[in-house]
Amino acid sequence: MYNEKERRNVGKTRQKVGEAWYMTDNISHYGSFLAVAECSSISEAAKRLYVTQPAVSAEIAGLERALQVRLFFRTNRGVRLTPEGQVLYDYIRKAFSFVEAGEEKLRELSGLRAGLLRIGASDMTLRFFLLDYIAEFRQRYPDVRLSVTNAPTPQTLNALRAGQIDFGVVSEPFDLHDEEDLELIPVRQIRDIFIASEECGISHRTQVDKRDLAEYPLIMLEGHTSTRRYVSEWLGAGFPEPAIELATSDLLLEFAVRGIGVSSIVEDFAAEAIAAGRVVRLPMREEIPPRKICVAYLRRLTMSAAAREMTDRLREVRLS
Repeated sequence: MYNEKERRNVGKTRQKVGEAWYMTDNISHYGSFLAVAECSSISEAAKRLYVTQPAVSAEIAGLERALQVRLFFRTNRGVRLTPEGQVLYDYIRKAFSFVEAGEEKLRELSGLRAGLLRIGASDMTLRFFLLDYIAEFRQRYPDVRLSVTNAPTPQTLNALRAGQIDFGVVSEPFDLHDEEDLELIPVRQIRDIFIASEECGISHRTQVDKRDLAEYPLIMLEGHTSTRRYVSEWLGAGFPEPAIELATSDLLLEFAVRGIGVSSIVEDFAAEAIAAGRVVRLPMREEIPPRKICVAYLRRLTMSAAAREMTDRLREVRLS
């Protein structure tokens, strides 16, 4: 199969690459082999690869030396695979098919024709800010799958740091123990208010002091939420614990409508009920300062094309 000189060259190749003697150092050898096999011509393969014919011949010769087999034999019409070459071709064709499939998948992802977008948001940020943008995104990119995790701000930030979501839409206040790694983009302002039904005596007052709230059953979100933390800090350390804790803002509204007590709630949740006269917004002597909804993502991580598209859209409404 080989003369003595060629066998010595093969031996040197084996010595050079050790146990992996059969692996070529240059993947272009296999690209040239595949082109020649499919074109049945070294000259046509050179045209396909945009290289010279001697360059292709050198690649094939180098591969044959490394593998110690003849891969092609010449015919009047070009070259044909030897039985050994046919075996190699069957495997290399499959390998390059996987490479091509991988490249196509990346093109799909970069073109937003596939992929997964993972978002974390609380019920409030989802309903009153993010939902419209999700609907718009789905219309533009229907082939991108969406995973929306609904959880309070602290859990959303934990999921972000753990790599479970691509970005979160969260509300102040934040636990910023790793602020240097967290990008926060303010996108909307919200305000916390107190509401009660007309049956509740406090609703008839022309002005309500925060200390007056202690005289009535106070209804608030559970303690692990950013909203509860923010309002509790405003009420002060000495203020009594709420009479009722609830998991969702929808329930805060319903409890207030039924006259069970005074609910602390984000204004957006109560706007329709206030307009319809189902509840009254208490006229506080001192209003709770507004806070912000922010888009949060990690600076150190490279976003997927879908996540970049969505966050770029959300950044357009950034608050000054």
